[in-house]
Amino acid sequence: MLVTLIACSDRQPTDSWVTYVDSVGTYSSPRTVDLNNDNILDIVMGAGGKEEEFTDTAIIAFDGASGRPLWAVPGYNQYVGSAVFMDINGDEIPDVFIGGRWAQLTAINGANGKPIWTFFPERKKPDGSDGGWYNFTTPQFVPDQDNDGIKDLLIANGGDAHAEPFDTNRPIGRLLVLSSKTGNILANVLMPDGKETYMSIVCEQAENNSVAVIFGTGGETIGGHLYKTSLRDIMAGNISAAKILASSESKGFVSSPVLVDITNDGIKDVVINVADGQMLAINGKNDSSMWQTKFPGTEAYTMPAVGFFNNDSVPDFFANFAIGTFPKLMRSIRFMVDGKTGNVKYSDTIPAFQYASAVVADLDGDGFDEAIVNQSALKRKQFENLFYSYLFVFDFKNHKNYSLGDTLQYTNLASTPWIGDLNNDNNYDVIYSSVKYENALYDLQRPLGLLIHRTSTNIKIKKPLHWSAFMGTNYNSIY
Repeated sequence: MLVTLIACSDRQPTDSWVTYVDSVGTYSSPRTVDLNNDNILDIVMGAGGKEEEFTDTAIIAFDGASGRPLWAVPGYNQYVGSAVFMDINGDEIPDVFIGGRWAQLTAINGANGKPIWTFFPERKKPDGSDGGWYNFTTPQFVPDQDNDGIKDLLIANGGDAHAEPFDTNRPIGRLLVLSSKTGNILANVLMPDGKETYMSIVCEQAENNSVAVIFGTGGETIGGHLYKTSLRDIMAGNISAAKILASSESKGFVSSPVLVDITNDGIKDVVINVADGQMLAINGKNDSSMWQTKFPGTEAYTMPAVGFFNNDSVPDFFANFAIGTFPKLMRSIRFMVDGKTGNVKYSDTIPAFQYASAVVADLDGDGFDEAIVNQSALKRKQFENLFYSYLFVFDFKNHKNYSLGDTLQYTNLASTPWIGDLNNDNNYDVIYSSVKYENALYDLQRPLGLLIHRTSTNIKIKKPLHWSAFMGTNYNSIY
């Protein structure tokens, strides 16, 4: 691993930094946690080199104060999930749980980067297929199931990277409950429709301690369903009674839903982007459809970002959909939807495609939220194409858009930024990234380098953040 620290911009406060990691890229989003007890949040990301090749830099922790690497963990392939944190070894430093391609799922000592356990260590093949295991998504914590006094992990496994885009013979996806302390499998159930799965699951604990679990099936070219089941049924090994919340014949449910109350009845509703180019709202009280917004000729692989963008008491949603048909996706439509009605209140198009979602914050302190994306752009020159990326802010209340922070070389394809307060000064910090690819093109098989940027601002935080990272501020898709 070669890491170079790039000098901070004179236009930023002194605690802004840029770090370059050679020979890797990322499909993961930054998550923050204090790993070195300096009262400054540090950054953990999944990474990886060329797809299906070993790399010594597949999971990286960066010091939040300086950007210097704290530790790195190798991998058989790319780690594409995003991390969650909980202390399982009793040293009072949060440990790291993260998943990726080729059945990679690991618990890492947050203090020193040493693995505590890895999933399926007895594998004979690096890709884990000898055990019937495939890609892991982002996990969630559930109440203790093995009576060791520690919360356990719920996660989906599925998606055969070797399958051709229109090959319908796909391995059936699974839901797993694992002991967070040992990695042992506590429950293992198949998708009830026999389809593959790519979605990072979402769960919500009710007042009676029951846990509802929402998961999805299907993919870019295969239809599927959005389901709701219970942790109890998963632990019993039978989810055949899972309730179908929505279906799509042509494409699946790939991106995670948001659980957010948009009916003001105190019950979380479900808002989700479907790969066939829809945003759906489902009533959490009775599971009925409330509204749907569809953009013909598009596909959706991003989450809705949630905020109060207009002058009512109902949260609204910002998202970007790809224009075209997988795998030929090179343009996007971006839009804001009124959460009360499902009506589109803003839209535009850009000549770029991203898996990355937006985050939300009230940057100007006027009581209304802004949506922030890490936007890619292209400059065409006579002999080469130059990709770059930058933070772009949508201020719907004041009808203006503007850039924030420094412009980065290269492109951001799949990493949602993080916004918050790293060092407890009550000012906004933003973590965002970009990746260099072969010949500056979208050669997704061959990343050449990863830039991680901290932009520290003098903008005061005037209200709590609720959607400041991939899957929300608490990393659980609950607003």
